Amino acid sequence: MDLESVRDSLIRQEDTIIFSLIERAKFPINSWANAPPQNGVDGFPAPSFLHFFVREAEALHAKAGRYENPEENPFFPDDLPSSMVPSHDYKQVLHPAGSSINVNKIIWDIYFNKLLPLVAAEGDDGNYGLTAASDLACLQAISKRIHYGKFVAEVKFKDAPDEYGSAIRNKDSEGLMKMLTFEAVE
Repeated sequence: MDLESVRDSLIRQEDTIIFSLIERAKFPINSWANAPPQNGVDGFPAPSFLHFFVREAEALHAKAGRYENPEENPFFPDDLPSSMVPSHDYKQVLHPAGSSINVNKIIWDIYFNKLLPLVAAEGDDGNYGLTAASDLACLQAISKRIHYGKFVAEVKFKDAPDEYGSAIRNKDSEGLMKMLTFEAVE
């Protein structure tokens, strides 16, 4: 993994995010999908239909081995089933501390509370399944792009371990951000 391949992947991921948001904008917000069940009438064993939908999709994806890939981070990592497919030997790129980073709870909150209201109109058209599938596509694309920053940092660290090591030891977060950020691109 080198910086050029990482940058190429980031560009493709950004295109995926844009396309998924365009597709999501075809539906109104459909608040019912992310609302708590009404007195248990809705019957979902989760805080909302959308939580139920994402958990079930992630369980299926886990069985297919998706989360064996270090580039993938589930929104609900607890109690995922084991993969049912032969494992792939993924190259260990990330430091173990980097591998453990998962900011999907923050991504979920920002997506539904800040981003979605900017791209979807108010309203309810009853297409809850399609809306949830579209939300999941957006969430997964955004999550992959944000978490891919771990790979950017790792590649840059490996290219200049002394510079990064010094900044890390000195807890120079501002210096680290300057080294990590390529302003012409970001």
